[in-house]
Amino acid sequence: MRSRRRPLPTRDRLDPESTRVQDLELRVRILEAKVRELRAELKIASVKGESRTAAARTVAATRSRPRCPGCTLELPPGRKREDCVWCGFRFDAVGGRTL
Repeated sequence: MRSRRRPLPTRDRLDPESTRVQDLELRVRILEAKVRELRAELKIASVKGESRTAAARTVAATRSRPRCPGCTLELPPGRKREDCVWCGFRFDAVGGRTL
């Protein structure tokens, strides 16, 4: 009897490091875009006559939302859960750290 061949596994299963690197590269690109946006806001504020410190204070005044330590995505507003809504990471796994 002839054995059936299994289909070749996808590249993602063969090389999880490359998918992780691609995810990290995407995050870096997003961060770079945010930095460019903040720099443009500071430049516009300085042209309008505001001091750099005043413009920096308005940009820095917004507080970033808490992030999941597992997937590093922002957690949605509302009641806090025991696990991440995006990846299912259990927050009690990191101990007494507050999000």
